[in-house]
Amino acid sequence: MTRKFIASLLFGMFAAGGLQAATGPGNVGQEVTAGNITIPVDDRGTISVKNCSSCPERVLGLLPTTTYEIGDVLVRRETMRAELLRRPNQVMLLQLTPDFKHVARLRISPAAH
Repeated sequence: MTRKFIASLLFGMFAAGGLQAATGPGNVGQEVTAGNITIPVDDRGTISVKNCSSCPERVLGLLPTTTYEIGDVLVRRETMRAELLRRPNQVMLLQLTPDFKHVARLRISPAAH
């Protein structure tokens, strides 16, 4: 019974957009709606992620090496912030470091024309 319960929880987590495999060895990614992310004004600091209204907010650190990408193009943090505000319902990828505490990469698909 306990194994079924744990399996159900894991299935629910993956189905709800939980942790997904990302590119790169040892890295883990999470798909998140752009409107549920708060990126700081400064290059350093933390971002806040909230996957649903009843989910707890997660705070993840930014690194000096954190990259921001729109499609395959590297952009500055302010460009990414503007794009997230413009497309709050867009699903994007947060690639985390192996310790799950920092963001290595934020990627959003290019805008549809």
